[in-house]
Amino acid sequence: MIQPGQTYEVGDTVRFENANLVANRTRDYEITALHPDGISVTARGHGYFLTHEQAAHLGITKKP
Repeated sequence: MIQPGQTYEVGDTVRFENANLVANRTRDYEITALHPDGISVTARGHGYFLTHEQAAHLGITKKP
């Protein structure tokens, strides 16, 4: 699961600190849906589904 004690809601902006992205690619994503087995996020018109394990591995954190 996602880090203990952290909760996320639709509309939250999150970052994936461990994502292997090119320098000019955004690391900020908006949560568009929560599912029992993962989350849906979007950035710049592209949507993605991540399991809780994938999100945790990528270092999901709420953007301050």
